[in-house]
Amino acid sequence: MRQPLENVRYWRSDDLDGPETNRVLRSAHTFPKHSHDQYAVGLMEEGANYCHGRSRRSSVVVGGQVCLFNPGEVHSGEPERGVPATYRMFYADPHWLHRVAAELGGRDAGPPDFRRLIVPDADVLRAFLRLSDLVADGAELLARQSAMVGAFSLVLARHGGVRPEAVTARDGNAAVRRVRAYLAERLAHKVSLEDLAEATGLSRFHMLRVFRDATGMTPHAYHTQLRVDRAKLLLRRGWAMADAAQETGFVDQSHFANTFRRYVGATPGQYLSR
Repeated sequence: MRQPLENVRYWRSDDLDGPETNRVLRSAHTFPKHSHDQYAVGLMEEGANYCHGRSRRSSVVVGGQVCLFNPGEVHSGEPERGVPATYRMFYADPHWLHRVAAELGGRDAGPPDFRRLIVPDADVLRAFLRLSDLVADGAELLARQSAMVGAFSLVLARHGGVRPEAVTARDGNAAVRRVRAYLAERLAHKVSLEDLAEATGLSRFHMLRVFRDATGMTPHAYHTQLRVDRAKLLLRRGWAMADAAQETGFVDQSHFANTFRRYVGATPGQYLSR
């Protein structure tokens, strides 16, 4: 009897030129031999699945492992002994991932190539789980872009044959100063990863890496902290909460209050109470 695909949810972000993602909960569906035009990254959360590849040896992917498919690679998927599987998939356009690989390596060495079908890599797993959660939650653009480039850069560096280009300390320090200044001047504006890369002259991956290494924060987290700090000042000066939220770029008062509480440990009202 054919098993239906149940509890499947897809997410696509119109403002991202990167991957489509989905999550499948407790599925016993068996996939026939097929291929994808895109690169595919699969995260097995629970259960196990046979991955019958054609160009690479078939294997079983189990919970906590990552499965990597190159475009056009013929494969199938079958739950192990009918045990339902919970997993997430990411499908990346080849031209987009090729561009990420060129940025990462500092040169165009051709399309990236995943060498292994299944990898037990907890760092890659966490990076893609975070990306999936941010996309599903509709997080701010800079947060989603940063997680997307970070996750795919990591899997390319570890399993796609791409060696990251080195960045000098001088270039890195200058880039961090420019990012700080750029974000401080745009507290009420949406900022994209491309904006920051252009401002620093670095690739998106290298800008993210040097900023995180220097500050311990992503540019999005740093920008949010600046916006909350500014909002605190405005509230102390007597601004209404709605006006303070708008002035610091929050989409609505609920978003403002939730973010404020996460960073301050109190609601705006509690912060002003005496």
